[in-house]
Parts: sequence; C-alpha cells; structure tokens
Amino acid sequence: MVLELRASNELLRHEVSILRIENAALKAENAALKEEIAHLKDDLGKKGGPPHWAKANKPKHEAKEKKARDKGSSRRCNENPDEIIKHSVDICPHCQAQLSGGWEEYTRETIQFPQALVRFLKHICMAQRCGVCGHTVTSKPDPEEYGIVGKHRVDARGMSLVCNLHTYYRLPLRQIQNLLSALYQVTLSVGEIRNIIDATADRAKADYEELRDDIRQSPAVHFDETGWREDGKNGYIWAVSTAKTRYFEYHKTRSGEVPVKMLGKDFIGVITCDGYDGYNEIGCWIQRCWVHMLRKGHEMRAKYPDESRMHRWVDKLKKLYRRAREFITKKGYAKLPENTRQKNRLYFQQALLELVTPFRQSKIKEQANLANFMVKKINQMFVFVELPYVIPENNPAERSVRPDVIARKISGGTRTEQGSKTRMILSSIIRTCHLRNLDPIASIHNMLLGHPIFANSAV
Repeated sequence: MVLELRASNELLRHEVSILRIENAALKAENAALKEEIAHLKDDLGKKGGPPHWAKANKPKHEAKEKKARDKGSSRRCNENPDEIIKHSVDICPHCQAQLSGGWEEYTRETIQFPQALVRFLKHICMAQRCGVCGHTVTSKPDPEEYGIVGKHRVDARGMSLVCNLHTYYRLPLRQIQNLLSALYQVTLSVGEIRNIIDATADRAKADYEELRDDIRQSPAVHFDETGWREDGKNGYIWAVSTAKTRYFEYHKTRSGEVPVKMLGKDFIGVITCDGYDGYNEIGCWIQRCWVHMLRKGHEMRAKYPDESRMHRWVDKLKKLYRRAREFITKKGYAKLPENTRQKNRLYFQQALLELVTPFRQSKIKEQANLANFMVKKINQMFVFVELPYVIPENNPAERSVRPDVIARKISGGTRTEQGSKTRMILSSIIRTCHLRNLDPIASIHNMLLGHPIFANSAV
C-alpha cells in the first residue's frame, strides 16, 4: 500500500508541475494582453478614433447582377494544340463568286479520340551465315525498343494497362475483353488476359518482397484485416500500411501467427491496430486505435439517448483523448527526454484508469465492455504520448483495405490460390505507386522490361 501511495503521489506531483507550468504561461499571456489593451485604450483616447491598424468599416453594397459571359469564355482552351486546322470557304454559297483572303471570326477546340491507338507489328527475324567462321547468326528484336516481354503477344505497356484495369479499377476479365475490343479493336481471349495478369505478378515478386522489407524496417506500421473468399472458402486479407507503403497478404486463417510471419520475429517498431488480441503475438509496442473506441461511445449514445451519465462519461473519454493529442503537439515535445515522455504517458494512463474503473460493472453492457477493454489494454492506450511519431488512429489501414471490400462485394473473391497471390502482389505495387506519386502504368511497364519500380522512391 505504501508503494502504491508513493507511485500515486509521484504522478500527482508530476501533474501539479505540469499544471504550474501551464498556469505560469497563462498568467504571462494574460498580463501581456492586459498591457496591450491598456496601450490601445491610450492610443484611442489620444487620437480620438480607432487605432491605425484597424480597417474602417465599409458600407455593404447591393448585390449586382452578374454580367453575362462572352461567347465561348467558359471553355477550357489548350495552349499547345497538336494540330491547327484553318477552315475557309472558296466559293460564295449565295452568288457562286470566288472568295479569297478573310479574317479570323472565332476559334473552337475539339478533343479527338482516335479509333485505334494500337499497332500490330510482325517481326521477321533473319538468319545469316558468316562466310569466315561458318556460324549462323539470327537477329532478334530489341525488348526495350518494342516492349517485348517473354513470348507474350501484348507489349509491356498493354500488359500494364490490363493489370491496372483489373486490380485498381476492379474490372472483371470479360469487361476488360470488351473494353479492349471497343476502344482498340484488339481481340484477346479471357485466358490470355488471365495469363498476362499472372505473368506480370510473377515478374513483380522482387518489388513485392522489397515492400515487405520496407514495412519490417519501419518504426511504426498500421495493421488491419478483412474477409476474402478463395474458391468459395473464407479467408482473410491482411494489410500493413505506412506513410509510403501498402503491403497485402492473403491467409486462410485469422491467427496471431500471421502478423508475426508478415513482420518477422525481429520487428521492433510500433503497431497501430484495432482491439483484436491476435496482434499481441508479435511482442512489440502496440497502440490501440482510439477511433474504434470513440465510435463505440458514439454508438452507445445513439442506442441509449436517455442515459445522461453515460453520455457525460463518453464526453470525458473524448476530452481526455483530445487533451493527450494536443499535449504532444506542443513545440519541442518530441525532443523532450525519454523519461519525461514516459512520465507523461503514465500520467494519462492513470487518468484513464480513474475514469473507466468505476464503470467496469456498469448496467449498460456496452459501457462495461469498453471500460474493461481499456483497463485490460491500459499499457496500449497512450503509446503515442511517449512516442510522438506513432499515430493513435488506424485510418491508413482502414482505407487501404476498403478497395478489397468493394471488390469482394462485386466479384465474391478469387477462384484459385494463384489468383489470390496475384491480387496481393499487384494490389501492393499499384497502391504503393499511387501513394508515392508514381505512374502505375509506366512503373509496371518499366518493371516488365527489367527496371525496379521503387529504387528511387522515398520510403
């Protein structure tokens, strides 16, 4: 009991010191404002009018009718047209007289969509025999120049386009087939389109593994999982997100061994996640998502509109969280000594315990569950106070899995194990390209020709 009282006394002393510092700052600011007000009153009495920096009040003008725009003024004009075409009439339609000269009456711009944007090339590779050594030499087309990838009939840019249409824009294979036929007059079978997507993912494995290494070396990551079906059987897509990387894996289980496998046993960063206990298997720092908990409080308020005491409790939770967020945004906070930031974390943990402990046996089931969860995870609630680079909200991971949720509702999932692997690889690469402001079509095009995608992009 003495040890507990000493610890509680230390926390209270630390809180008093923080409040004294804040109080002294507020007193100094109040004194400065009072002095400034006194000076302004003196200036106002001497000059007999408002201070020099105050703008005079302007009378409000009646709203005028908007002037009609000139003809064609609302159109967006391209300053660098690809082609300029002049139109003139050679013979007068009224008297059939010859016309010459003239002046520019008006201009207009049109955006033309050519009917066919693809070229069909036939490569004839000649064989020649050397008259000196007798060897036969066969010429081959340059893959860089013509975008040739293996034995595929479609070039690298076409393969990249197909992968983006299927993965990022969520078009089924038959819709891609119809689109290529309508826009480019290209006929590809569904099997050939499937083969293009799988082959592209197979060539992107090196870049995919590079993204996995990036998240393993990151100081803080966001973790989330969502349901996915493979051949009609339930499974899960696991998503890891950082500021510059998106990484996905498909697993048939929701076991805590999956995060350990994805991040590795040597991961020493911080994980921001929801309340799922499976993440505890990693054995590293964990920050629980405050948005999930505050959302549960919002749902409780909607479900029990007459429980005013519970409403006040939810408001206090929200106030405590916002106070912690504002506390770490103070100038120079990240440069404070580690032990000081640790004491701040312990202070907020103690404040949260005092707030939620009395409601662990609440008659409102949802309130009791939330209070018990916070007590159980108390060491995972304010990690961001001690480590300011940690984000206490799991929104990056939530947004990263949203396209997969939509795709699952449209297609129902994938049919084969290869299809799931292909989707995870291409989703990781394409969404990371968007996150790093890289053109995904050009990036995959260059990757198919042997160039790494993320060699020059910052992580």
